Formats: sequence, C-alpha cells, structure tokens
Amino acid sequence: MRRLFRILYILTIIVLQVLATTAYGQTTGLDQYLSDRYRGKRLLLRGFYPQDRLLYDSAGSLVGKEDHGDWTSHGFVVVDDVHISGPRLILEARRLLIVALGRTFQFHTAQQPTPDEKGTQPVSVEITVDFGKDIPAVEQADNALSRIFLSAKDDLGTLIPDYWKPCVTASISGRRPDCSFSPEVLAVPGIAPLASSSSTVTATYDSPGALTNGRLFRVGDGVSPPKVIFQRDPEFSPRARQAKFQGTMTLMLVVNREGVPTNIHITTPLGCGLDAKAVQAVGGWRFKPAEKDGQPVAVEIAVEVTFHLY
Repeated sequence: MRRLFRILYILTIIVLQVLATTAYGQTTGLDQYLSDRYRGKRLLLRGFYPQDRLLYDSAGSLVGKEDHGDWTSHGFVVVDDVHISGPRLILEARRLLIVALGRTFQFHTAQQPTPDEKGTQPVSVEITVDFGKDIPAVEQADNALSRIFLSAKDDLGTLIPDYWKPCVTASISGRRPDCSFSPEVLAVPGIAPLASSSSTVTATYDSPGALTNGRLFRVGDGVSPPKVIFQRDPEFSPRARQAKFQGTMTLMLVVNREGVPTNIHITTPLGCGLDAKAVQAVGGWRFKPAEKDGQPVAVEIAVEVTFHLY
C-alpha cells in the first residue's frame, strides 16, 4: 500500500510538472505574440476613458464607472509593454494627446508633474483584461482587445459627439485643406474608414426655434447681428494646462430666435480637450437675437474662443 501511494505521489508530481510546463509554454508563446502585435503601436481607446487604471472583463467591457473624456485628450495611447500574468492580460501604455498644429492634427505626449513637482513625466495608463481563471488563448486575447481599442473596421467619425463630426469627417476624407490629419494619426486603426465604407455628415438645424419660416439668415443686408448678453469663459482642460498648450479655435453655431446657441460645431480646432470645453461654455451663452425688419430671426455666426494660460 505504501508503495502504491508513493507511485501515485510521483505520478501526481509528474502531471503537475507537465501542466506547469504547458502553461509556461502557453504563456510565453502568447506573450511573444502580443508583444509582436501590440508593443510600440499607437491605438485609440473606445469610450476615451480618462482613468489611469482601466479594468476590463474577458468580453472587453469596462468594469466600474464609465467616465468618458474627449478623443483628443483621452483617446490615444502608445503601448510600451504587454504581457500575461496568470489569467490577466496587462498593457502598460502612455497617453498621447491630439493637438492641431499648423492646421494639422498631430500627436503630442501627455505630461504630468513628477512626484516632487520639479519636472514632468509621461502620463501612464495600465490596461488590464481579466479572463477569470484560465490563461487566454490567442483568439480570446485578440477579441477582447478589439473591443477595447478601435480596429480597422471602425470609423472615428461615427463615434464622436455631433459637434466634432463635420470637422473630423471632412478632415479624414481630405475635404478640409485647412484642417487635416497627420500620416501618423491616420495610420491608427479606426481613424479612417475602410475604402468599402463611407462616412457622411449632414448638418441639420432642427432645434426648436432655430429657423424662421424655414429660413436661416446671415448677418448683413438688413439683418442685425445677435449680441451676447450672458457669457461665461471656458475652463482649461487639465491635459492642456499640464502641456502648457493654448491658442484660438473657431466654432460655428446658430443663434435661434430666442437667443439660444444651437447646432454648435467645430470649424478650426485646437485639440488637447480644449474644443470640448469651448463647446460646453458657448452652449451656455445667451444672446439678444438677430433682427430683420424688427423681428427676431435665426442666424449662423462664427465665434472665436481663445485660451490663454497667463
């Protein structure tokens, strides 16, 4: 009986060693595959989540509260390392900002103060996918990551707020020489739609009171301009403040017959999260409406918003 127990013990040890060796080989092979496929790549997070630690389940769904940021300040990352730790897939990455320099959307590394506040360092983000109990297979890992990041099948123009769509879709398609994407940004999966798909944006003026008898007027030729009667300056985005990034951007909007801004959209962007702040602020402005023949009318106007740090 003692001999039988000893044999069973030895067999158990052998089985455990085989399983451990198999698991090690599986992990090592997957680590290499993931490193080859994702390390050093620029990717765009779905949802543009601002948290520095993001946890996803095996289906690629975010665990916890969904706080959405702006695609120019919280969307892009560059992957520094990717590895398997038990049933968890972990990506170590750095945040990338999108800034409009020379009328072109370009990458800029996000910076934050060092712990001693004597300098700056890149903004890191840890992305973890929890597969439960088992080491994921290659297909499982790829499927989860395709739900976390945009893939070549996606189209950024359909995923951003309406106020961004005319600017972004026209820039991607090359219809906006005054605002374009750099080749590095265009190369990120999900930015430009596949050749087989199309993305169109139609500007509409459907807010209550936006039109007068179906007409949208322009200032001049008997139409007086609207006048601002309440104005609040936009806040700086945290990323722009950390990057010391400033400048002037332009919005187009309709001031309806009640003096309310509607159909706001970006025409000349800044990036770095500042455009979203400008839209939010200008949406709260109030105007004395434009007038024609003594009657209030809806007009389309351009508004410049300037961000200065000092």
